[in-house]
Amino acid sequence: MSKLEHYKARTANAIARNRESARMTVNAAEIVIGAGLGGFVVEKWPDIAGIPTDAGAGIALLAAGMAMKQRDMTALGLGMLAGYAHDKGGEMAR
Repeated sequence: MSKLEHYKARTANAIARNRESARMTVNAAEIVIGAGLGGFVVEKWPDIAGIPTDAGAGIALLAAGMAMKQRDMTALGLGMLAGYAHDKGGEMAR
C-alpha cells in the first residue's frame, strides 16, 4: 500500500468515526428536546380524545420514524415517551 493510499484510508476512517460521533450527539439532543416538547404539549393540551398528548404524539413519532427509517423522528418520539414515563413514575411514587 502506498503512502497516499494509506493516508486516504486513514482519512476515510476518521471521517466515518466523526460522523458517527456527531450522529450520536444529535440523537441524544433530540431525545432531550422530545422530552421537553412533551412537557410543553401536555401543559397546553393535556389529552386529545382521552389519550395523553405526550404519549400519543410519542407513539406516533416513534412508529412513523421507524417505518420511514428516520432517526430524527424516532429520537423525538422516544424523548416524548421518556417524558411521559417520567411523569407516570412520579405519580406512582406519590
